[in-house]
Amino acid sequence: MARKKIVVKREKLKPLKKKRELSEEAREKMRARLAAMRAKKKPADYKNIAESVLALPDDDKYSFKNVKTWIKHSKDLVLECNKIARSRVSSSQEAQKASNVADHKKVYIRELEYYLKSGDFISYFSGQDEATKVIPRCVAMAFYSDGTPKRSVGTFYPDISTVWTKDMDETMFADMRDDINYVPKKSGTVAITDKQFDSSI
Repeated sequence: MARKKIVVKREKLKPLKKKRELSEEAREKMRARLAAMRAKKKPADYKNIAESVLALPDDDKYSFKNVKTWIKHSKDLVLECNKIARSRVSSSQEAQKASNVADHKKVYIRELEYYLKSGDFISYFSGQDEATKVIPRCVAMAFYSDGTPKRSVGTFYPDISTVWTKDMDETMFADMRDDINYVPKKSGTVAITDKQFDSSI
Protein backbone atom coordinates (compact mmCIF):
# COMPACT_ATOMS: atom_id res chain seq x y z
CA MET A 1 0.00 0.00 0.00
CA ALA A 2 1.44 3.31 -1.08
CA ARG A 3 1.92 5.97 1.53
CA LYS A 4 -0.09 9.16 1.24
CA LYS A 5 2.06 12.05 0.28
CA ILE A 6 2.09 14.77 2.95
CA VAL A 7 2.45 18.28 1.68
CA VAL A 8 3.82 20.83 4.17
CA LYS A 9 2.59 24.30 3.50
CA ARG A 10 5.10 26.93 4.45
CA GLU A 11 3.68 30.26 5.48
CA LYS A 12 5.51 33.35 4.55
CA LEU A 13 7.21 34.92 7.57
CA LYS A 14 6.25 38.43 8.44
CA PRO A 15 9.11 40.84 7.99
CA LEU A 16 10.56 42.29 11.21
CA LYS A 17 9.53 45.82 11.99
CA LYS A 18 12.24 48.26 11.34
CA LYS A 19 13.44 50.24 14.30
CA ARG A 20 12.07 53.74 14.20
CA GLU A 21 14.80 56.23 13.67
CA LEU A 22 14.29 59.44 15.62
CA SER A 23 15.91 62.71 14.90
CA GLU A 24 17.91 64.41 17.63
CA GLU A 25 15.14 66.98 18.03
CA ALA A 26 12.52 64.24 18.55
CA ARG A 27 14.77 62.50 21.09
CA GLU A 28 15.22 65.72 23.00
CA LYS A 29 11.45 66.21 23.16
CA MET A 30 11.01 62.64 24.44
CA ARG A 31 13.65 63.19 27.14
CA ALA A 32 11.91 66.38 28.26
CA ARG A 33 8.54 64.60 28.37
CA LEU A 34 9.96 61.72 30.45
CA ALA A 35 11.65 64.17 32.84
CA ALA A 36 8.34 66.01 33.33
CA MET A 37 6.57 62.70 34.07
CA ARG A 38 9.22 61.75 36.65
CA ALA A 39 8.86 65.15 38.32
CA LYS A 40 5.11 64.65 38.69
CA LYS A 41 5.61 61.26 40.31
CA LYS A 42 5.16 61.42 44.08
CA PRO A 43 8.08 60.32 46.25
CA ALA A 44 7.73 57.04 48.14
CA ASP A 45 5.76 57.45 51.36
CA TYR A 46 7.31 55.23 54.05
CA LYS A 47 4.48 55.25 56.61
CA ASN A 48 5.76 52.17 58.45
CA ILE A 49 9.34 53.43 58.84
CA ALA A 50 10.40 55.39 61.93
CA GLU A 51 11.14 59.07 61.33
CA SER A 52 14.45 58.76 63.18
CA VAL A 53 15.57 56.11 60.66
CA LEU A 54 14.45 58.11 57.62
CA ALA A 55 16.26 61.19 58.95
CA LEU A 56 19.64 59.42 58.80
CA PRO A 57 21.76 60.15 55.69
CA ASP A 58 22.40 57.30 53.26
CA ASP A 59 26.08 57.11 54.25
CA ASP A 60 25.16 56.46 57.91
CA LYS A 61 25.75 52.86 59.00
CA TYR A 62 22.18 52.46 60.31
CA SER A 63 20.44 54.33 57.48
CA PHE A 64 17.29 52.99 55.85
CA LYS A 65 19.22 52.24 52.66
CA ASN A 66 21.91 50.18 54.42
CA VAL A 67 19.53 48.24 56.65
CA LYS A 68 17.40 47.31 53.62
CA THR A 69 20.58 45.90 52.04
CA TRP A 70 21.25 43.85 55.21
CA ILE A 71 17.71 42.47 55.14
CA LYS A 72 17.98 41.49 51.46
CA HIS A 73 21.35 39.81 52.04
CA SER A 74 19.96 37.88 55.03
CA LYS A 75 16.87 36.74 53.08
CA ASP A 76 19.08 35.50 50.23
CA LEU A 77 21.19 33.61 52.76
CA VAL A 78 18.06 32.02 54.29
CA LEU A 79 17.00 30.74 50.84
CA GLU A 80 20.48 29.38 50.17
CA CYS A 81 20.69 27.64 53.56
CA ASN A 82 17.22 26.15 53.19
CA LYS A 83 18.26 24.61 49.85
CA ILE A 84 21.31 23.05 51.50
CA ALA A 85 19.22 21.78 54.43
CA ARG A 86 16.71 20.09 52.09
CA SER A 87 19.25 18.76 49.62
CA ARG A 88 19.70 14.98 49.48
CA VAL A 89 23.37 15.47 48.70
CA SER A 90 24.06 17.27 52.00
CA SER A 91 25.11 15.22 55.00
CA SER A 92 23.05 15.33 58.20
CA GLN A 93 25.63 17.62 59.84
CA GLU A 94 25.68 20.03 56.89
CA ALA A 95 21.89 20.08 56.75
CA GLN A 96 21.60 20.78 60.48
CA LYS A 97 24.23 23.54 60.30
CA ALA A 98 22.47 25.19 57.35
CA SER A 99 19.12 24.94 59.15
CA ASN A 100 20.59 26.63 62.25
CA VAL A 101 22.05 29.45 60.16
CA ALA A 102 18.70 29.96 58.41
CA ASP A 103 16.86 30.13 61.76
CA HIS A 104 19.40 32.60 63.13
CA LYS A 105 19.12 34.82 60.06
CA LYS A 106 15.31 34.81 60.33
CA VAL A 107 15.64 36.20 63.86
CA TYR A 108 18.09 38.86 62.61
CA ILE A 109 15.66 39.85 59.84
CA ARG A 110 12.86 40.32 62.41
CA GLU A 111 15.16 42.46 64.57
CA LEU A 112 16.12 44.64 61.58
CA GLU A 113 12.47 45.06 60.56
CA TYR A 114 11.63 46.04 64.14
CA TYR A 115 14.38 48.68 63.99
CA LEU A 116 12.94 50.15 60.79
CA LYS A 117 9.48 50.40 62.37
CA SER A 118 10.46 51.65 65.85
CA GLY A 119 13.93 53.20 65.49
CA ASP A 120 15.25 50.99 68.34
CA PHE A 121 18.07 48.62 67.42
CA ILE A 122 17.61 45.58 69.67
CA SER A 123 20.10 43.16 68.10
CA TYR A 124 23.45 42.53 69.82
CA PHE A 125 25.25 42.63 66.44
CA SER A 126 24.89 44.74 63.32
CA GLY A 127 26.07 44.81 59.72
CA GLN A 128 25.46 42.68 56.68
CA ASP A 129 27.27 39.71 58.24
CA GLU A 130 26.66 40.72 61.89
CA ALA A 131 30.34 41.47 62.33
CA THR A 132 29.96 44.54 64.58
CA LYS A 133 28.99 44.23 68.24
CA VAL A 134 26.33 46.72 69.29
CA ILE A 135 26.92 48.66 72.52
CA PRO A 136 23.67 49.36 74.45
CA ARG A 137 22.95 53.02 75.21
CA CYS A 138 21.21 54.21 78.37
CA VAL A 139 18.26 56.43 77.49
CA ALA A 140 16.82 56.85 81.00
CA MET A 141 18.99 57.01 84.12
CA ALA A 142 18.06 55.10 87.29
CA PHE A 143 19.33 55.99 90.78
CA TYR A 144 19.71 54.48 94.23
CA SER A 145 17.97 56.13 97.19
CA ASP A 146 21.11 58.20 97.98
CA GLY A 147 21.29 59.53 94.41
CA THR A 148 23.99 57.15 93.16
CA PRO A 149 23.46 56.26 89.49
CA LYS A 150 22.79 52.63 88.71
CA ARG A 151 25.26 51.28 86.18
CA SER A 152 25.46 48.12 84.08
CA VAL A 153 28.75 46.88 82.61
CA GLY A 154 29.01 47.23 78.83
CA THR A 155 26.45 50.06 78.56
CA PHE A 156 27.15 53.54 77.19
CA TYR A 157 26.05 56.38 79.51
CA PRO A 158 25.59 59.89 78.04
CA ASP A 159 26.22 61.60 81.41
CA ILE A 160 29.84 60.34 81.44
CA SER A 161 30.14 59.90 77.63
CA THR A 162 31.72 56.46 77.92
CA VAL A 163 30.99 52.75 78.22
CA TRP A 164 30.85 51.51 81.83
CA THR A 165 33.31 48.73 82.72
CA LYS A 166 33.65 46.58 85.85
CA ASP A 167 36.87 48.42 86.80
CA MET A 168 35.19 51.85 86.90
CA ASP A 169 34.03 53.73 89.98
CA GLU A 170 31.78 56.76 90.41
CA THR A 171 34.65 58.69 92.07
CA MET A 172 36.39 58.74 88.68
CA PHE A 173 33.67 61.08 87.45
CA ALA A 174 33.41 63.30 90.53
CA ASP A 175 34.22 66.43 88.51
CA MET A 176 31.15 65.72 86.38
CA ARG A 177 28.87 65.45 89.42
CA ASP A 178 27.51 67.86 92.02
CA ASP A 179 28.33 65.59 94.95
CA ILE A 180 32.16 65.72 94.77
CA ASN A 181 32.43 64.07 98.20
CA TYR A 182 30.59 60.98 96.99
CA VAL A 183 31.71 57.71 98.65
CA PRO A 184 30.98 54.58 96.57
CA LYS A 185 28.91 51.75 98.00
CA LYS A 186 30.80 48.66 99.14
CA SER A 187 28.29 46.48 97.33
CA GLY A 188 29.40 47.88 93.97
CA THR A 189 27.65 49.96 91.35
CA VAL A 190 25.77 47.34 89.36
CA ALA A 191 22.09 48.05 88.79
CA ILE A 192 19.96 46.08 91.26
CA THR A 193 17.55 45.34 88.44
CA ASP A 194 20.22 43.19 86.78
CA LYS A 195 20.11 39.47 87.55
CA GLN A 196 23.23 38.29 89.33
CA PHE A 197 23.78 34.52 89.38
CA ASP A 198 26.29 32.61 91.53
CA SER A 199 26.66 29.20 93.14
CA SER A 200 24.48 30.22 96.11
CA ILE A 201 21.34 30.48 93.95
